[in-house]
Amino acid sequence: MNDNLSKEFDRITDLGKARSDEYTERLLAFVQDMEASGPEPFIPLLSDIALARALIVHLVIRYGPERGLLEARDAFNTTFDQMKPILQNMQEEKGHPPQ
Repeated sequence: MNDNLSKEFDRITDLGKARSDEYTERLLAFVQDMEASGPEPFIPLLSDIALARALIVHLVIRYGPERGLLEARDAFNTTFDQMKPILQNMQEEKGHPPQ
């Protein structure tokens, strides 16, 4: 029974990773489209802040104010830790942005 349960968890984890990548791509395309079609003058990071706020509100609606805020912080921290090496590699490939 434990072997079957372990296989089911692995299947769900793999499915979650695949959907997470798909959802990330779709949300990124949406944010980029929103930025491209936004009114002038362009305000940097405005859509990023709105996206972060939407996630927080979504989790508070789903879990309530106390747990929702904890889930949001955990989501940001976990995602940041997972993405940091990937993003550092992207920066190394492109070089440092102009200042």
